[in-house]
This record gives sequence, structure tokens and C-alpha cells, in this order.
Amino acid sequence: MVIPAPLHSDKPHLLRLPNWLGDFILALPSVHLYGRWLNQRAPLLIVGPRSLSDLAPILLPGIEFIPAPSFPFALHSILKKKEVSAATLLPNSLRVVLEALPVPYRAGFSRPLGNSLLTENKPRRTSPYGYVHVAQQYLGLLEDLGLPKGKAELSPPPTLPKPHDAPSQPYLTILPGAAYGSAKRWDPNSFASVIRELQKSHSLQPILLGGPGDVEACRAVAQSLGSSITDLSGKTSTLELAHWLAHARLILCHDSGPLAPPNPPGPVPSALLSPSFATKSPAAPASSKPAPSTAAV
Repeated sequence: MVIPAPLHSDKPHLLRLPNWLGDFILALPSVHLYGRWLNQRAPLLIVGPRSLSDLAPILLPGIEFIPAPSFPFALHSILKKKEVSAATLLPNSLRVVLEALPVPYRAGFSRPLGNSLLTENKPRRTSPYGYVHVAQQYLGLLEDLGLPKGKAELSPPPTLPKPHDAPSQPYLTILPGAAYGSAKRWDPNSFASVIRELQKSHSLQPILLGGPGDVEACRAVAQSLGSSITDLSGKTSTLELAHWLAHARLILCHDSGPLAPPNPPGPVPSALLSPSFATKSPAAPASSKPAPSTAAV
């Protein structure tokens, strides 16, 4: 059974995107593929995390973004009102399946506890040579559900203006936090050592960035550095974070979500990843590296 072709222009299709920033970005090629397949025969709706509400219109102009409610059943009234006819779910969670129960056609990856609640389920694609890139896994699901083959490519996003309070001199952004904690985090003293070397060799002003959950990790790096450093952790929205990253000369980070946002046209900042990317991360580099071929890592 494949995704049903649109029969009514007033009955939209829905694509549920991942909650993590990095996976959300890696799902963008799938959004564009789905939109091209619909070819204006029906609207495409996107459901994603509320934390990305300000960034979604920049990355997906012209596509309606619905923030996922904190309670999964709260989405039911919205889906019924919009008369959504088909939903494809990229996150592999039971909660997401429960969100989409009012939709007649529900498809997603095979999952032990959710298959009986899906109209159609497909296994994640694998490779005998290693991991399949996350972006390719999402595209593979759509292909297995009847859509044409797509490419894991990201279109250049609109140019983001430089933050008004950004320093005039070139700056280095440091993102020492990671959602998986110690599985990805580098030692604060090691971060501090690299920052000192980059200040000495390239005269870069260091800027600490991260979400509310990264404040402690940023504070630890600042204490290890022992000198003045701007700490914006927990003080920026996701969109504001993207502005800071877009104009950084260098990004020092883990294998985490902020590495994924595509760079604007023009000079591309490089990303210097901590050794945890190769040695400790539960996600292999081949499966989670940035999708844009323009990114220098």
C-alpha cells in the first residue's frame, strides 16, 4: 500500500518531522520531495516541535507549520478540522502515532509498539557497508511508500542578517552541549585549550551558544577558560542561534543539532568537531554528518 494520490485539493497531506533540530534539518529534502510529488494537487502540512516555530518559515517558506502540542491527543481536533487525508510520520515513536490517529492513512517506519496503529509501515533502510545517512533513510521511506526517488540535497536558505550585537571582529562559536550528555560531550578543559589556541592563532572572539539545557556545559567551559567570554547559552531562540552560526568564522561543536542548519550563500564557516564525534557518539559519522556538500568539517 502506498501513499494515496490526492483526490481533493482541500484535503491536505501531512508530514510529521523529527523533534531534534539536526534530524529536522536532515528531513528537509523529504519535505521538498513530497511537495514536488503533490504538485499543488493538495496542500502539504508540516508538524514539528514548537521550539522550531520561528525557524520553520525560513527553511520551509510557503508551507504551513503546525507546532506539535505537548499532549498528543490535542492535535486531533486540528487534523480533523483540516481534514488531513494522509500522514507520513518520520519520528519512530508511539507518541507521534497517537498524534495522527484521526488521519485515514498513516504511514511510518516499522516500530514494535506502533505497527498496529499504522495503515502502512516500512523498515528503515540499511546497508551492508555501514549506516545509511539519516536524510537517505527519510527519503527511502517516501520511496518505499510510492514516491519517486529523491536526493539528499538542501537548497540554499535565505541569507540571514548578522546579529545586531555580534562583534565587529571575526568570532568563534562554541557549542559544548549535546542532548545525549556524556556520550557526546568533550571535556571542558579541552574546549578551553582549543579556544586559547584559536584566539592566539586567528584572533577570534569566542562566543558560547546553546539552549536552556546547555547552560551548565557552557558555564563549565567558561570556568575552564578562566578569561572573559561571551556566554549566550539559554538566551537565544533557534532562529537567533542560526543567525549567530551563519556569520561565525569557525564553529566548534559536537555531533549535535546546531551543526546541521544549512549555511547561507557566500563564505562558509567551517565546523571543528570534538573527538567524541568519532569515538563516543552513538550515531556513526556516516549516518549523521551534515547534508550540505558545501559544509567544511
